[in-house]
Amino acid sequence: MLENYQAAVNYIHGLPKFQRTNDLGNIKQALHRLNDPQNDYETIHITGTNGKGTTTNFLANLLEGTGKRVGMFTSPFITRFNERIQINHQYISDADLLENVNYLIEKIGDIPLAEFEFVTILGYFYFRGRVDVAVIEAGIGAKHDKTNVITPVLSIITSIDLDHEKLIGPTIQDIAQEKSGIIKPERPIITGFLQESVRSIVETTATEKDSPIFEFGQDFGIRNYKNNGFDVSFTYYDDKVTVEEIHCQGFEKTTAMNASIAIQSFWLYQKIHHVSITSKTIIDNLDKKHLPGRAQVMHENPLVLMDGAHNISAIYNLINSLIKNYENKDIIVLYAGMKDKDRHEILEELAPKVEHVYITKLDMARSATASDYNLSQYENVSFVENYRKELQKILNGMNSNQLLLITGSFYLISDLEDYFS
Repeated sequence: MLENYQAAVNYIHGLPKFQRTNDLGNIKQALHRLNDPQNDYETIHITGTNGKGTTTNFLANLLEGTGKRVGMFTSPFITRFNERIQINHQYISDADLLENVNYLIEKIGDIPLAEFEFVTILGYFYFRGRVDVAVIEAGIGAKHDKTNVITPVLSIITSIDLDHEKLIGPTIQDIAQEKSGIIKPERPIITGFLQESVRSIVETTATEKDSPIFEFGQDFGIRNYKNNGFDVSFTYYDDKVTVEEIHCQGFEKTTAMNASIAIQSFWLYQKIHHVSITSKTIIDNLDKKHLPGRAQVMHENPLVLMDGAHNISAIYNLINSLIKNYENKDIIVLYAGMKDKDRHEILEELAPKVEHVYITKLDMARSATASDYNLSQYENVSFVENYRKELQKILNGMNSNQLLLITGSFYLISDLEDYFS
């Protein structure tokens, strides 16, 4: 019997990091011992290379705006483990986490589970009897992801790009095939913009499963996109509805695109339940509450932003949006990457566009170190061992014409969230 909250968190983090098998047998067996709690409430399932967390949050805000009790299962956490399991944006309490972990250990302790499997079970079990609907963010992929043991009301693929190639790749077509595993028979699938190289894969899967498909740019979209500082505004439209003057926090067009995915999903969810909604419901609730570590302003003067962009497509959108929106500022970057990420492509994207890139490492085996980079080809890229010490030097030397972007890993964001707080 674990005696306190920290012991419970330590138990979870002490489980194997990697799945023992590529199938869902163990997690299904464990959930069955708990009488399959994931089937006791409605779910919405979300996957995608980028934009999962943002879309999850937007959709949860909209559902909460109708008075529903909404569960939200996300990853990773930024400051506290409890962030991963929320109801109406309230984290699971320390006491509930301890009680539930002890119960799960007692019921399923002899079934070998990896960390993410156990956390997924914890979320599904905690939501039972507490929520009307839960928005579930997949970990990696979809078909073989351990969250994929539900029959959702509808499913969402926010984007398909290269990431986690060693696990679900190596090609973008392989990744599309894996993410298409989120599509369930006769359940709607909402997608972000699909590249030509993967569209047929998603559409074929949807057709085979008789699942209606709604794609950004085809069936719904945005227009009149504007950005003013840290405020994004746009008009949402589909074949039946137009909602003007929608605002949300951010500086990337992808934020508006993710918001439109959430809005389309919300419309469909309400339509399935034969409930009408107004434009005001969307405008008032879309951006009511935020997730940390996504386009987050940490300091105003000098301007410091943190964003967990960790693959080349996310970095590309992030840096080009910043250049466009802050054209009079020189950008300084503090970046930490993992060995399995597109580090070289990311540097090639960043170095020509910013004043300086400081690369650092994290205290974990996956983190890339100085020897994992070839910095000799760059005049404005340097490696620093102690990023906290270097960060203070950078801040002390900044002026009003400069902007600091901290990015590359949610683990770096997590540690520096506390630093700025």
